Amino acid sequence: MVLLGIYMAKKKVKAKTTGTSKKKKDHFFRGYEAYVPFIGIGIIFLLGILIYANSFAGAFHFDDLNNIVDNKKLRDFTDVEGIWRMSQRRFLAYYSFALNYHYGELNVWGYHLVNLFIHLMNACLVGWMTLLLFKTPSLKANSLAKHSLAISFCAALLFVSHPLATQSVTYIVQRMASMVSMFYLLTMVFYIKTRLVENNKGQQFLFVTLAVLSALMAMMTKENAFTIPFAIVLLEVCFLQTRSFKVDFKDYRVHLVIGAFLLTVAIVLMNFSLSIFNPIPPGIDHPYVLTPMNYFITQFSVIAKYIQLLILPINLNVDYDYRVVENFFEIKTVLSFLFLGGLLSAAVLLFKKHKLFSFGVFWFFLTLAIESSFVPIADVIFEHRTYLPSVGFFIIVSAYVFHFLWDKHKPIGIALLVLIIGINSFLTYQRNKVWKDEVSLLEDVISKSPNKARPYVNLGAVYMDRGEWDLAATNFSKGISVNPNYLDAYNNRGAAYTNLNKLELAISDYSKAIEINPKYVGAYYNRGITYANLRQWDNAIADYSAAIEFSPNNAQLFFNRGNAYMQLQALDQAIKEYTQAIALDPNYVSAYNNRGIVYGRLNQLPNAITDFTSALSLQPNAYNILEQRALALANSGQWATAINDFSRMIEINAQNPNVLYNRGYSYENLGQWQSALTDYDRALSINPNHTKAQAGRNYVIAKIRLGN
Repeated sequence: MVLLGIYMAKKKVKAKTTGTSKKKKDHFFRGYEAYVPFIGIGIIFLLGILIYANSFAGAFHFDDLNNIVDNKKLRDFTDVEGIWRMSQRRFLAYYSFALNYHYGELNVWGYHLVNLFIHLMNACLVGWMTLLLFKTPSLKANSLAKHSLAISFCAALLFVSHPLATQSVTYIVQRMASMVSMFYLLTMVFYIKTRLVENNKGQQFLFVTLAVLSALMAMMTKENAFTIPFAIVLLEVCFLQTRSFKVDFKDYRVHLVIGAFLLTVAIVLMNFSLSIFNPIPPGIDHPYVLTPMNYFITQFSVIAKYIQLLILPINLNVDYDYRVVENFFEIKTVLSFLFLGGLLSAAVLLFKKHKLFSFGVFWFFLTLAIESSFVPIADVIFEHRTYLPSVGFFIIVSAYVFHFLWDKHKPIGIALLVLIIGINSFLTYQRNKVWKDEVSLLEDVISKSPNKARPYVNLGAVYMDRGEWDLAATNFSKGISVNPNYLDAYNNRGAAYTNLNKLELAISDYSKAIEINPKYVGAYYNRGITYANLRQWDNAIADYSAAIEFSPNNAQLFFNRGNAYMQLQALDQAIKEYTQAIALDPNYVSAYNNRGIVYGRLNQLPNAITDFTSALSLQPNAYNILEQRALALANSGQWATAINDFSRMIEINAQNPNVLYNRGYSYENLGQWQSALTDYDRALSINPNHTKAQAGRNYVIAKIRLGN
């Protein structure tokens, strides 16, 4: 649309700028062109909003849960130090989530709004950087420079509309990928501006300062930013150096690049160790050891897949079933290697005549280097890793549509660009429908990765959260059929069976999980609970004890073991367990309450009252704890204090006849006959068959008649 508008505007002006009015019309045209960037920005924003409009109600997914939803450290945006300690390398991304929570808590709409705004800003930055490239010494005389404005808009529109970006925009936690790209692109823009205003020292200082700040902010957003110094060198080599390459240590620019490189190295050394190259042991969905070498070899076909998805963005998948390659000489790996090697060779050979092509290729590989090299990552492929690298691809496409078609076949070029952007926009809109909730997303994954266990298990977990236990068990079973050693699948299916009251099947699943991993605390814990449901207390204690051996700081395990001992009437041992649970978690309300109950059974009423009081200090309106303390106070003869607790209970629930009876009985023991009679009458109005209240009422009436 924007390209067509620019073309028609230029054609119209050209037709009218003749004769005596030429100067006037040229002036009008220059005024019109001044508004073109703003029109373009408006179109970029409008297109982005339209194609992502259906993403705003999309749910939290996968890593959103532990990074945002369940991350208590983000609940206070003023705790800058705490968020910084949590993650220095991704501090700004996490802090943006904290701000989202402050202004909208877990209202998903606000998170999507920020993500989309960042994406739209990035599209504008792609256009701006592309436009600036045509002002550099190497390109300003290029035949394409006359189309620089249109090419930059084209690159921006391709970027904003491409469906491969949906994982970076709609998947909330991947704001990390889009946000680091924003600071990365800003750094490039400000650096180019620095080099283009060398005759203005004031502006130069401003832009170099902004470039440094942007680079530092990128490095506090995600690790991709550590390639920035190399990207700056790439800009210098491709566009900014007009003479043959020569290092002049008197040139401030050399000092600048060396300083940036050394700063980056220092930051990397402070934040990383050689352990990042350590092999990753087999996991739930990769039954192999990931080493730097097999990860690197696998990336040849992964990168080829990324390029295919940029060219033909179909069958997008949030969880690819991608096998790790152990042997370089597999046909797929060799062909991918030859393809990538040919692409890099072409970039080198065509460097002098086609610098935009070379730059786009080198940019693509450089910005992928952190996640697609020798540092093994558990998931070998993810679409969001293409977000920043795709900029190079879009610059190439935009430039070469103009190079091959614009001057001789302009209508074909316009039609081609409109078609590509239109199809991409439609695919993006459709892809966002898949992201609307966890079921739709996981069903999409399963349809594309049917031989991968993790999507089935994740879908089972979704159904389990919804209380749809049959569907949960079915999906866990499918996951197990794909991967018979999937620990979480057995553990979760056991939980589903427990809720379906299929306790023997649940125990069988927990036992299988323990057989696969004898240190699996969750399976011991769950099997212990199941044994407790079957009142097999000794077996429950044995499982809790096994879990404690591997997780000695888990207060819940000691609490549950205390409950089992209490059921076996081993009250002294139960007290020891509850005491240990409280030592590990001083705010463990249920442990105080249960220990108080045990003290009550041992007739150690002062200790019981102390524990109930501690529990109430943490949960002041806990109805059952108020009742326990009131009864303990009454049993110890502290009637007035007991009345206070019963009264608080009645404020919470005035329809419990037992509480009214107990308060009436307490008034009776204090000789407050009329108050006692009132409570007995209220209890009987709720339950006319309450025999104790009836007996109490008769006794109090007799006392009143006797004048006592």
